[in-house]
Amino acid sequence: MQTQKIAELIKVARKHGTPLSSAKVHISADAAYDIQWINTLQRIDAGDQIVGWKLGYVSQVMRAAMGISEPNYAPLFANSIISSGADLPERVIAPRVEPEIAVVLDQDLVPASYWLSLEIVDSVWKDYDFTWAHNTADHSSSSFAVIGPKLADGITQKELLHSMDTLEFGFADDEHERWDPHSCDLDIQSSIHWLQNELNNAPQKLRPGDIILTGGLCAPVRLGLGESLECVVTMKDSWVALDSSSLRVKISRER
Repeated sequence: MQTQKIAELIKVARKHGTPLSSAKVHISADAAYDIQWINTLQRIDAGDQIVGWKLGYVSQVMRAAMGISEPNYAPLFANSIISSGADLPERVIAPRVEPEIAVVLDQDLVPASYWLSLEIVDSVWKDYDFTWAHNTADHSSSSFAVIGPKLADGITQKELLHSMDTLEFGFADDEHERWDPHSCDLDIQSSIHWLQNELNNAPQKLRPGDIILTGGLCAPVRLGLGESLECVVTMKDSWVALDSSSLRVKISRER
């Protein structure tokens, strides 16, 4: 099947909320980004714009959870950014949520600031049954991003993680999973360097001011109708130069 035809198949399936069977659509690794960029450029032509990038499967934990062997990337669009506490738009198939640290790049393409965030992934492939190529062609399952409160300005990742006491993620008013910021395999700057190299031959390069979703910190959790998911970070008092030592980002889905 030609790349143009597969791109159209993915676009139509997402528009109508009808998942596809990955077993019936062969996508080679070489064609995956070509397919992704066909639909990306169509969105740009329709008036949307790229405001940054999402990194997929940079963490070994996330690769193991989803059966993916290597990272990938996808553009982050202006109309995919939603506010903390808002309701998820209806145009989703089977949304899942994962907490992330987002960064905004400075002129040297290094993190100028760090933000608590949630990514809403929403695969067009039925039951999230896909290969790396299927996932990449489908914009790495990227759907929406919630950029929450700022964690810090002008520090390194090591300093950021040291400043974080706890990070908890789960359903609102329910027990949360705790993520240990001091024992993670996240390497934000190396991931950004990887992304910069990957985009060297792409239609759009990495730019100052880009927002980067740096990868899931916990396995994604399904967001059902009438449910809310939140991520809460407690910062160490000695590091906090913010209004509160407890920072929260939240997404809900109407019934």
